[in-house]
Amino acid sequence: MSDIIKFLNYVFRSTINSYTMVFFSKNRWFGVLLFLVSFFDVHAGLAGLISLLTANLIAWLLGLNRASIHSGYYGFNALLVGLGMGVAFQPQPQFYVLLISIAMATLFLTLAFEGILGKYGLPYLTFPFLISLWIATLAARNYSTLIQGESGIYTLNTIYQRGGPLIVEIYQWFGDVSWPIAVKTYFKSLGAIFFQYHLFAGLLIATGLLIYSRIAFLLSILGFASAWYFYMLIGADMNDLNYGFIGFNHILTAIAIGGFFMVASRWSFLWVILITPIISIITGGFAELMEPLQLPVYSLPFNIMVLLFVYGMKFRERMLLHPETVFIQHFSPEKNLYIGQNSRQRFQTQYQFPIYLPFYGVWTVNQGHNGELTHKEAWRHAWDFVIAGEGGKEYENSGIELTDYYCYDKPITAPADGWIEEVINTVPDNAVGEVNVQQNWGNTIIIRHNEWLYSKLSHLKTGSIKVSPGAWVTKGQILAACGNSGRSPYPHLHFQLQATPHIGSPTLNYPIAQFVSHSDKKELLLYKVPERNEQVSNVAQEQALIKAFHFIPGQTINLECTSDKSLSETWKVMIDMYKNTWLEDQSTGSKAYFHMDGAVFFFNHFEGSQSSLLYYFYLAAYKVPLTYYKSLVVTDLFPSTSVSLPLLQFFQDLIAPFYIFIKPEYQLKYHDLTEDLSGNRVVLASGCIMKLFGITQTDFRFTLEISADNLQVMTIASKSMNRKINFVNSQSL
Repeated sequence: MSDIIKFLNYVFRSTINSYTMVFFSKNRWFGVLLFLVSFFDVHAGLAGLISLLTANLIAWLLGLNRASIHSGYYGFNALLVGLGMGVAFQPQPQFYVLLISIAMATLFLTLAFEGILGKYGLPYLTFPFLISLWIATLAARNYSTLIQGESGIYTLNTIYQRGGPLIVEIYQWFGDVSWPIAVKTYFKSLGAIFFQYHLFAGLLIATGLLIYSRIAFLLSILGFASAWYFYMLIGADMNDLNYGFIGFNHILTAIAIGGFFMVASRWSFLWVILITPIISIITGGFAELMEPLQLPVYSLPFNIMVLLFVYGMKFRERMLLHPETVFIQHFSPEKNLYIGQNSRQRFQTQYQFPIYLPFYGVWTVNQGHNGELTHKEAWRHAWDFVIAGEGGKEYENSGIELTDYYCYDKPITAPADGWIEEVINTVPDNAVGEVNVQQNWGNTIIIRHNEWLYSKLSHLKTGSIKVSPGAWVTKGQILAACGNSGRSPYPHLHFQLQATPHIGSPTLNYPIAQFVSHSDKKELLLYKVPERNEQVSNVAQEQALIKAFHFIPGQTINLECTSDKSLSETWKVMIDMYKNTWLEDQSTGSKAYFHMDGAVFFFNHFEGSQSSLLYYFYLAAYKVPLTYYKSLVVTDLFPSTSVSLPLLQFFQDLIAPFYIFIKPEYQLKYHDLTEDLSGNRVVLASGCIMKLFGITQTDFRFTLEISADNLQVMTIASKSMNRKINFVNSQSL
């Protein structure tokens, strides 16, 4: 029985997703509404349903990708073909035979377009629908048994036959409503997307669009309004919008470019306005070309414009955020905006090769980028590091001898894995105060990390270098000792990144992957450039945290609330073929996607119920450096949807492309570290602070207790909640 239920649920979701995919959505309730709207013309709705079910069934029998079938990718073009044919022809056995055949043809065309355009990373949109419906329309002129539909000729008679007197009254009421012609045409254009050419259908679709996505609704208005005013300005025939309802091309194009393929922003909105004339020209030109064949243009202008725009954006070298391309599609303009913006703020450098500080302990940036003495022009992106004692002094005693300097003869390590490219090891160390301008860089090591990234360590101690050219070194491996060779009046380490392997190469403005800043307050910084006088060190790992947050695929984690046993949950650690990892709540299906690189554990996305314990764990452990510094403060930013504020979120969505006023912030502090026989016990204190217009409104406070190398307790505190959650057990499957 459970298998039957799963199968029926699969069929239901793949069917509903086929309806919502027309609007680039996967919202279930919006899909149900569109399904109902399609049945305003019962015969057209039935034809559309049969057509998409046929396409999905054939896709299943052919063994095509299940996720694509489930998402509606193979069904929405067949749905549109069925709706179009249902409007064009009367219901009869011969018609349904033709319908099923055309649905199958549409699927094969979909696969062809998916393969051809997919090579270039482009969507196939509704091209399969256009070709299938045009061919079916032309072919049907040779089939004498098919009877043409009368919905466009005897509209009221057709509505009466298919819906009865109540539907006729509703249709006439909306037809007589004294709204401005532009408003009525907008709603009719929305209805025309599903071949429902009346205001009531469009009104329902607009309502569903507003509920599903405020940004998509706003874009639909912008796209149509831009077209309306352009037609007025250019002197075009307004009947093209009013009776042909080709305004839906402008609506769909606006949603696609303004918030689906591009992140919604003032730039994407501007482009929606700028491309309006192009859509109009394409519409008018192809309408003239196709008039001899008596074929409508349908959604051809939308397809051409979106394809050209998305393809054109792939050639950009500048202005990459104006507008920004959506790389991970969430099928919601809001999610594309909020999650995309949040990911850009948090992970904009995550694909850079990680470079670490090349020493042990705490060192001070004596001279940073754009230095006061050297580090100028093409060589301005470099650091000089020293060790400073109390009062900032770099030496003890009188500072006359090299050995007086704290950094002299201290080990210098590899900043990352790589091959030794070049070594100089014979330049004598200078006496304090003297410099060697003939051998400027002194003893030097150059390491090749990848094809365009090299690191250079200079002014090293004479004879201290332990490696030779061609050797492979690993991050943290001791390579040499800090010295005073070359143009160096006192012991220090010169460190820079460069794109070429030569001594004296220009520098790169390249960040350090992660380090602890000890200036003022301890702070973990990721992919930042250490600044002058900043005291920095590598992150010292805490094994208790590393083991506690090392989630293994297949592992199950059980939780139980001490005050309410019914709040127990079971999580499972999941992984997919792309190596994405997530925790999944087995009862609600909620998912929290995470990443662990050995130094930091962090969540990058949550989807599902915000009442689940997994959601609170996502908030509590949003970013956890796997280290321990009692005074270290870790901060980060949540997506604005992380805390549920329905009314405020509604208004935020409307203005999100221009201004975001809901800003949840994350903060983590290290509360306690206790050593015991079973391993260190660590207590972390974190919080989610909701800020509206910069003013703190609400917050959640959490503690996470780790002992015996496992998560043990999570506490949750807010104005309305106070809970203690026990991690009962954890096991691998």
